[in-house]
Amino acid sequence: MRSVTTKETYSDGQIIFKEGTFGEATYLILTGKVAISVMIGGAKITIAHLKRGDILGQISLIDKQARSATAVAIGEVELGIIDKDFLENEINKTSKDFRMILNGLSDRLRETTGQLINMTMKYHQLKNKLDKISNETDSF
Repeated sequence: MRSVTTKETYSDGQIIFKEGTFGEATYLILTGKVAISVMIGGAKITIAHLKRGDILGQISLIDKQARSATAVAIGEVELGIIDKDFLENEINKTSKDFRMILNGLSDRLRETTGQLINMTMKYHQLKNKLDKISNETDSF
């Protein structure tokens, strides 16, 4: 990919970017894996595992909003930094209507991610309740 300008290496557990921060970079995973997670009520919820060839950080670049999740290296990870100026130039070449579609897609992705997070949190809450009930019944 010609638009990868530099490479960065992250070690296991190292934070690539944090939820709530504003992004200046979009990344291409060259080697390794990355966990995408969010914090809800003090609990870390992993919502995705990304691998070689996946791109992360692009939504924040498109919609200019804060990062919706935290990205953390799993093992050693090498990332290619996709040139921000290149991406912005490509986006600016598109029509106003197409930019509106991109923004609509990023809004929908943020909304869908929010729904996934809520459902995952409810799953964990229900699982914890069932585990507690199961442990109580095992005591009898």
